[in-house]
Amino acid sequence: MRSAALCLLLSSIPLVSFLDHRDGDDGGGGSGIVTLYANDDLQSSFDFRSGAPGGRLVDGEVRLDSAQIAFGLFAAGRISFGFSRDERVDVVDLGDVTVPPEARARDRTEEFPISIVHTLFRSDNGFAIVGPGNDVDPYERADGILRMPPTQGLRHIEPIVRHVYLVRVRRNDTSTDELFKFQVIGILPEHSLTIRWARA
Repeated sequence: MRSAALCLLLSSIPLVSFLDHRDGDDGGGGSGIVTLYANDDLQSSFDFRSGAPGGRLVDGEVRLDSAQIAFGLFAAGRISFGFSRDERVDVVDLGDVTVPPEARARDRTEEFPISIVHTLFRSDNGFAIVGPGNDVDPYERADGILRMPPTQGLRHIEPIVRHVYLVRVRRNDTSTDELFKFQVIGILPEHSLTIRWARA
């Protein structure tokens, strides 16, 4: 009986690790899928740097020092940003943009368009997307987020399913920007928001 329990315990460790792993593009904590819950004090906000909830309990209150976005906390059904006094955050809605497939004779399956959230990145000359055949094309629409310094102050944006958003974060004690991207993949009004996110 003891050996069966020990065997079950040892085999459950890898299973727990597997189940706890969030779906991500790079497996290294720089991307994934997360759900924000509007009615949960801690899980209603998100910290892109750590890939974890942005709220933490300190001295009997919830602090959002690490969060860049929050869902339903400051405005019902909306994504809020710019609520931290220690950093400036801008969010731009790029819309529902996909990279079209390119049929090739060697394709073994049907192709379908994919969201730019999977291929958008910042190059030396601005933002770009990777298309079929590994072609890199400039994506100037995203460059607008870099033209002016990020502003401070609480703002809100409406989450729309399939839309891709670009996030620019700058701490007040530096001139270095951090860039993130996310796509809204699910919304339950007044309940939850699910996003796929990654560093840009």
